[in-house]
Amino acid sequence: MVIPAYNEAGFIGRCLESVEKAKHRYRNPCSIETIVVNNCSTDDTERIALRHNVRVVPEQKRQIALARNKGVSVATGDIVGFLDADSTVSSNIFLLIDQAMSSGRYIGGGTDLILERNSPGIFCTYCITKFPAMWLLGITGGLLFTNRKTFEEVGGFDESLYCAEDVKFALDLKRYGKEKGKKFRIITRAYVISSARSFDKFGDWFYFKNLPRVLLSLKKITRDREFCDKFWYNVRT
Repeated sequence: MVIPAYNEAGFIGRCLESVEKAKHRYRNPCSIETIVVNNCSTDDTERIALRHNVRVVPEQKRQIALARNKGVSVATGDIVGFLDADSTVSSNIFLLIDQAMSSGRYIGGGTDLILERNSPGIFCTYCITKFPAMWLLGITGGLLFTNRKTFEEVGGFDESLYCAEDVKFALDLKRYGKEKGKKFRIITRAYVISSARSFDKFGDWFYFKNLPRVLLSLKKITRDREFCDKFWYNVRT
């Protein structure tokens, strides 16, 4: 499990507590390795993570794709998964991921993703983001997972991107799976609960109103560090 973290002192504790609970529902808890990639934090992120007895590795360049790849580079397991530090996981998540990957039918996949709160603005945002991704593209976010060999063969996360690297990775996985005769597995019975801090800061209707403009210039925006700093990297409430 790779968890990139930049100044996540307010969230990393509960994230790791949920991971620990899920590990203890798995048949072999000791086989699940948790790696927190400390991506230049200046708060107590590292100290809190170490208190939970996880492995903490540094990455000095502030970029989430690079941090995710760094985590895999030091991981020892065959299955790799990716979780955001402001999220928590359902207690059955490792059981269902293991079932999916052990079947041999799937190239990898993702779990359901829900926000810690809802509102009309958030629901409408999901209607033009999450639901089309699942129904039209056949992918989902939540906790993305695959095996290490596949991760390397698809090239990991695209380090030219400052955002939406997880979407591209999921699409790369699905495309590669089609070549190999395997499917991208969407697990709906396990889920990730993510904080709503972006909506808390910018307003529940902000992303819905601005998404059309973002989509029209998506290729440019995903490589624009200043834009991503403002709306993703430095969002703190």
